[in-house]
Amino acid sequence: MNIDQLNKQFPNEHVCRIFFEAARWPSGRMCPHCSCNVSYRVQIKGPHPDRYECKRCKRQFTVTTKTALHSTKLPLHKWLQAMYLIASSSKGISSVVMARLIGVTQPTAWRMGHAIRKMMDPARSDAPMLQGVVELDETYVGGDPQPIPDVIRKRGKGTSKQ
Repeated sequence: MNIDQLNKQFPNEHVCRIFFEAARWPSGRMCPHCSCNVSYRVQIKGPHPDRYECKRCKRQFTVTTKTALHSTKLPLHKWLQAMYLIASSSKGISSVVMARLIGVTQPTAWRMGHAIRKMMDPARSDAPMLQGVVELDETYVGGDPQPIPDVIRKRGKGTSKQ
């Protein structure tokens, strides 16, 4: 998938909200405050049309309540674009480049990048760790060997690094 296909798949804010709701609540909408599974759509006009009210605690919430995207002023499609760019770049992406690509300022892109990386942190996730055979790209772990005087070491793939 490329960025154009992403924009075609998520053409407007409503489609993005539906996607985030399906990802956050796969088995039905649930109140983030009290975990009640009965809520009602609140009919309001304005920037947050998809707002719900819990039957039990009577508090209002949206799909971004109590997440890293809570109280964001940015449209969700910009967050999706930033998530795509971070996940698809093999060596990472700078906040300057991300800001230019999604049309926000550099400080905003920097904050978005940190929030997305915080969401991706496996220590904060309930997702299980990988098991079984896991394949990765070729990498060397361990760093440079300790310097020994008058010893010339091999470089690159000819080394015996683990």
